[in-house]
Amino acid sequence: MAQHILPTALVFLVTGLAPMPAMAQSASWSKTDAILGGAPSALESILAQQSGAPAPDHTPIQPASYSYARPVVSSAAVRFEPSPGVWNGRPDVFGSVALRVDHTPLDARWKGVEHAGVDGAAARFAETQRGKDAMTKLEAVDWYVNKRVRFVDDRVQWGRPDVWSAASTTLSRGRGDCEDYAIAKMAMLRRAGFAERDLYLVVLKDLVRRADHAVLVARADGHMYVLDNGTDQVLDSESISDYRPILTFASSGSWTHGYRMQPAPINVAANEAAKKPVAIASADQRSWSASLRALSTGFNR
Repeated sequence: MAQHILPTALVFLVTGLAPMPAMAQSASWSKTDAILGGAPSALESILAQQSGAPAPDHTPIQPASYSYARPVVSSAAVRFEPSPGVWNGRPDVFGSVALRVDHTPLDARWKGVEHAGVDGAAARFAETQRGKDAMTKLEAVDWYVNKRVRFVDDRVQWGRPDVWSAASTTLSRGRGDCEDYAIAKMAMLRRAGFAERDLYLVVLKDLVRRADHAVLVARADGHMYVLDNGTDQVLDSESISDYRPILTFASSGSWTHGYRMQPAPINVAANEAAKKPVAIASADQRSWSASLRALSTGFNR
């Protein structure tokens, strides 16, 4: 069977982010470099030059401690439609469309923690949640990890960027960064009885704080819930307005993310005798459909 590899150009089309130079595609990638791009986009610069607009701002995106920050949540008075991921089995979260891929720059990191479990007090606490309803489990595990782990950047803790630690390591040391919180919560929820197919590690960009981030998303009770080390509140993914998912990992596969676009109707004159133009509404598109179809080898629709 042919190996399906995500084309670099497709990452740019789907996420709107700059492609990485070949030299940077190595084991030394940090989340920011690997996912968000470490160099200015030549295409952005050319387009800005042609339009007479200022050159794009490429201030480096820095990781942030979410121990004091929380996601931007839309008004509680608004009723949100459930994420399509509730019923289609994909992590279609934060308004995105999940597109399956076979390879990502972070596969080695994910494989190192994917099946790691928890032991000791964390395991015992998780087992006390068995038999309880899903929301109770989510809130209990989210609270447990957030209270016992202190945010520490990987460069401080390990002397190098973007180390993904197993759940037992994070919980025993009591320190970790955003993906370490999410990985620990994933392992504890599995121990509490959650199905692996309902748990997703989502690497994303925080648009407000210009920071790379990671959260756990869990499917439960007709919702896609977010467990975030920036808040002790378990939130519906559709209520968070400032997160753009980039890569998602689960036992069932890996995904990148695109966005549906609703183009304006196209007005076409039926013939010279027509008094009014005929409005023809284009079909719903998945991201930039023409370019996406041309480059979508390896995606499962």
